[in-house]
Amino acid sequence: MLQILGIDIGSVSVSCALLDKNQEVIKTYYHIHHGAISDTLINVLKDIDLEKLGAIVATTSTPDIIKKNYVYNNQLAIITAVKKYHPDVRTILIAGGENFGLITFNGSGDYENYKTNSTCAAGTGSFLDQQVSRLKLESIEKLDEIAFSNKDIIPPVASRCAVFAKTDIIHAQQEGYSLPQICDSLCEGLVKNITDTLFGDEPVKKPVVFAGGVSMNKAVIKHLTALFGSAPVTGEYSHLYGAIGAALLYLNEKKLIQMNIQSPESILIEKKKKLEYGYPPLKLELSDYPDFESLEKFNYIPKKKDAIPVEVDIYEILSSEENIYMGIDIGSTSTKAVLIDEHMNVLAGFYTMTAGQPLLAAQSILEAINYISLKKNIKFQFKGVATTGAGRKFIGKIIGADFMIDEITSHARAAFKLDPQVDTIIEIGGQDSKFTTLKNGMVTFSVMNNVCAAGTGSFIEEQALKLGCALNEYSKRALNKPSPVSSDRCTVFMERDINYYLGEGYAVDEILASVLHSVRDNYLSKVAREANIGKKIFFQGATARNKALVAAFEDKLEKPIYVSKYCHLTGALGSALILIDNNIQQSKFRGISLYNDEIPVESEIC
Repeated sequence: MLQILGIDIGSVSVSCALLDKNQEVIKTYYHIHHGAISDTLINVLKDIDLEKLGAIVATTSTPDIIKKNYVYNNQLAIITAVKKYHPDVRTILIAGGENFGLITFNGSGDYENYKTNSTCAAGTGSFLDQQVSRLKLESIEKLDEIAFSNKDIIPPVASRCAVFAKTDIIHAQQEGYSLPQICDSLCEGLVKNITDTLFGDEPVKKPVVFAGGVSMNKAVIKHLTALFGSAPVTGEYSHLYGAIGAALLYLNEKKLIQMNIQSPESILIEKKKKLEYGYPPLKLELSDYPDFESLEKFNYIPKKKDAIPVEVDIYEILSSEENIYMGIDIGSTSTKAVLIDEHMNVLAGFYTMTAGQPLLAAQSILEAINYISLKKNIKFQFKGVATTGAGRKFIGKIIGADFMIDEITSHARAAFKLDPQVDTIIEIGGQDSKFTTLKNGMVTFSVMNNVCAAGTGSFIEEQALKLGCALNEYSKRALNKPSPVSSDRCTVFMERDINYYLGEGYAVDEILASVLHSVRDNYLSKVAREANIGKKIFFQGATARNKALVAAFEDKLEKPIYVSKYCHLTGALGSALILIDNNIQQSKFRGISLYNDEIPVESEIC
């Protein structure tokens, strides 16, 4: 019996459904493509008996990379599938990787209206994917599992933008909310954004059928149930209705005829279109770039459960007794620490991911310091300790910090120490970006990014994840690559461009380079005042360790960009230097043994 293959490819996934001529589903496929759409599709086709194929159909969202018999509108395909399995439907709620929408029907079952989201990532599957990446969870399924397990109250987390959400997550972490509470709040925030955008004050017409990739999220369904007063309808194929619907439409109109396909690869359309590049290859030509070498470098594995390895660099030979000052920078994405001596020499640096648990990250760094102390038989005498970053007050109070210093002051102090001639600081962090100008070491102007995730380190990390590129491989893969021009306005705009370019045949490495140009353009248009950029430009923050990103700034500004080998530690370094500036001699620090303590964190809601 001949079969038909329905294909629906979106921003993050490849959905396929194999049906027989009687409209029965034989087999389904749902895979995250990470930008490798052709390879993912070929793997699906290898599992299918090609001799039995009588037609291949696709939705309009599917890139034009396959030979097919017909293309059907996405909404029409979804409606067709939903009507087959849920004939009494009054509302279809669709939530996918980059879009969500609402289709309504009148009392007679006739199509009535369609609404969709604006060009913003909030309320989409990509919004949750971004949080998965930031919280260092292995998958969206893990976030769903953790969120669904939560039985406690949840913190307020804004769902309007990824940056808003990340800021609120940090606040929730500081107040002691657990990972399940935070994950559950993210799912609730996504639901509220969807329903506020699509329903407003209008009554919900039931039954509501929930479709799209997000319909597999149990925690999202839980919150939709609370808002609707009853559970939305989800079927076995709710995430595959586009692919199934396209196949059903064809079967209702035409007959299957054997296609005589020779191989999976023969279904792909060979692209002959000449690729156009808006940006030249990324090269660093004007700037000296550090090798990030140290006397000793290793990863320390903390003993606490769920702790993340700490990257340790020892920069100077340590004596048996060291009078030291310590700065700790607790950021939204990473936590850093620096040890300096009384002469302001950098002795050691520590870097780990915050991963939603700032206290655990800080304790992991203290444990790593204790390991060095024991291994090298060194007695550390802490003359002063300071904290900076988003978690400075929370961690500062716990460890007994002498100073809790804002990030702008800390980064400016470190830059001035590294070169008194510095007049401009570019700082791109995990969730925010800052632009600072200085004169003789004094801050003359500083501005932070607005509430948009584009132009931050998190966006680079998220796109690397989508494109299947390890962060430590990003720079090497993007360097010396020309690239097409992608949008610098919003994560969704950028992602749409990325998906388009993948469909057009651009290499993944070229798109990785394009992302860096977009981040740079977003920063220079929305954060920095280009007219204020001086002659001695420092690039600080962990993103400066991406040599290709530094090359993107050099290409645009046509000026040397200075990157220190301590660029990822400069917040912590600056806060330690300020302790010496203020002649702190007797610290309130409670000691590195805090790493071994179980510190209860409680919160109360007024």
